[in-house]
Amino acid sequence: MKTNHIGVFGLGRMGAQIARRLKKKGFVVTAWNRSEEPVKAVKKSGVWATNDLAEAVERMTVAAKSSPRIFWVMLPQGIVDEFIFGADHLGPYLKKGDIVIDGGNSFYKDSMRRAEQLQKKGIHFFDSGTSGGVWGEKNGFALMIGGSKSQWPIVEPFAKALSSGKNYAYLGKAGAGHFTKMVHNGIEYGMMEAIAEGYAVLEASPFKLDLAKVTKVYQEGSVVRSWLIDLMANIFEQENIKTTSGKIDATGEGQWTVEAGKEFGIDVRVIEDSLKVRQESTDPKNQQKFSNKIVALLRKQFGGHAIHKK
Repeated sequence: MKTNHIGVFGLGRMGAQIARRLKKKGFVVTAWNRSEEPVKAVKKSGVWATNDLAEAVERMTVAAKSSPRIFWVMLPQGIVDEFIFGADHLGPYLKKGDIVIDGGNSFYKDSMRRAEQLQKKGIHFFDSGTSGGVWGEKNGFALMIGGSKSQWPIVEPFAKALSSGKNYAYLGKAGAGHFTKMVHNGIEYGMMEAIAEGYAVLEASPFKLDLAKVTKVYQEGSVVRSWLIDLMANIFEQENIKTTSGKIDATGEGQWTVEAGKEFGIDVRVIEDSLKVRQESTDPKNQQKFSNKIVALLRKQFGGHAIHKK
């Protein structure tokens, strides 16, 4: 049985975008966040929001009527278990027939375990690897989804609306979505590092190259043209590379990809080396590296990630 109502729990950078995009696409959205400021911000776009969990669940129950209630959770991976299963959080409110979707960057084996735990209670679980960063609301997110195949027809309309219309897929049992997103982020590590190292070589050359002009050439018709190269153009237009620290934060997916590669006997040396660069960037002597600054600024451009200043 299809429904046009969904709850979005967690209104950080990505969660707020998801709530707003679904509202714009005509869905009835109930949004929740523990702290008040994100609630106030998302309300300005017309999304119904609260920081009272009981109130949010009650509104979903009334809106759902006899349809399944869908809980889209957008929280940091370290607190997902506590939120879904905790006695002081969503746990007591969940009931048989509900659908829980974890759209954050959780470890895929955790998603497989959560699906098993919820299935015992008759609750369906989906894991959605969600890519698009701060541009997803405008352009559509790329969604990699795993979970209950029988319930996919209920979830698909929401996934389609959040995507550009084509860049979403049901990939199999629970865990498949977050596994695919994990590898996506590992690839991202390697691509960004290669671009940053190449630009560092250009910058160090004796030709006093105008890197903004070089980027314009790279952007169209070249083999390396890509969205990341487009974001390089933004960096030269908008950012101060000199005052940026080359400390590169990491959220875990690169490490997980390297560990999965070793588990499956796959050589992932490029991703592993790019991960080492990030780990080494905590050392102040490496924070002056031009390539490190570029990676940090690329992360800011696509994901809104904070950068450190010198």
